[in-house]
Amino acid sequence: MPSEDLIGLFPLGLVVVPGEVVPLHIFEERYKRLIAEREADGAEFGIVLAEDEGVREVGCSVVIAQVVERLEEGRSNILVEGRRRFRLVAVDEPDDPEGDFLRGRVEWIEDEPEEADPELQRELGALFRRMLALMDVDAPQFPGGSDPLSFRIAAAVDFGVALKQQLLEQGGERERQRTLVTVIESLIPRLELRKEREEAIRGNGKGY
Repeated sequence: MPSEDLIGLFPLGLVVVPGEVVPLHIFEERYKRLIAEREADGAEFGIVLAEDEGVREVGCSVVIAQVVERLEEGRSNILVEGRRRFRLVAVDEPDDPEGDFLRGRVEWIEDEPEEADPELQRELGALFRRMLALMDVDAPQFPGGSDPLSFRIAAAVDFGVALKQQLLEQGGERERQRTLVTVIESLIPRLELRKEREEAIRGNGKGY
């Protein structure tokens, strides 16, 4: 596999992580063209977070998992699945920005080689299940799949765009797991307080 490739880019206000499945509504001419080409060849294209100052350097490649609905004038609703992280080396601007899409020269990002940390995974697992229980999820458990645990958790719970981008940019799985531990530890007291208030409201409702 070459270390650098040229792929189509789809800048969006969202972040996709490896293994995540997300819906997209395709309506602009340039992205109708991108999706038509990727339907034909089955190749990856890149989703990058678009911000006011431009696109982020690190993104995630995706493939079309399913065309859910074909609409009038070439519009469509599709599902894409995250595959590989990449870093933008350069962006090629099209001659016709309305009718053609950006292309990016990318380097694929591999996780830093490291040994698993079972204690960290157990801590993250306990916190994650506690968080889901406080969110009234029945039988809370880790999301399945073969992708790194941190990405599976980020795909399963909406932590927000900023955190998902941070995880996408971090070098290794242990670093991402430590980030999630810190974030979930900060969320749990707020979830517990919300839970207590909801139970108090329900209790008052029964009493009057």
